[in-house]
Amino acid sequence: MTGWFDYFVTGLETQMVEVRERSERVIRRDVLVQQPGLNERQAKALGHIIGPGKLTIQDFETLCPKVNRRSLQRDLKGMLDRKVIVEIGAGPTDPTRHYALAEL
Repeated sequence: MTGWFDYFVTGLETQMVEVRERSERVIRRDVLVQQPGLNERQAKALGHIIGPGKLTIQDFETLCPKVNRRSLQRDLKGMLDRKVIVEIGAGPTDPTRHYALAEL
């Protein structure tokens, strides 16, 4: 009986940690999206970054297919200027360049 109880408590602990992490991500996204000046496309980008942890320009184009690339780049630049996200990569032509949430 003790073995089963230990197994059950360990499983419950794992699930509680996952729920806490997920709720922290949702709360953080909601707080970031409510910042003044962020538009709907930028909110979508933040939601995507919080999930997998990063966003590329190609991901952003998939999220907003009817918006031209230059407008999406301006949206990313606006979030960079507000220090909501950070750019990770060696330069503008780096194929691994992506965006992640800035540390608060």
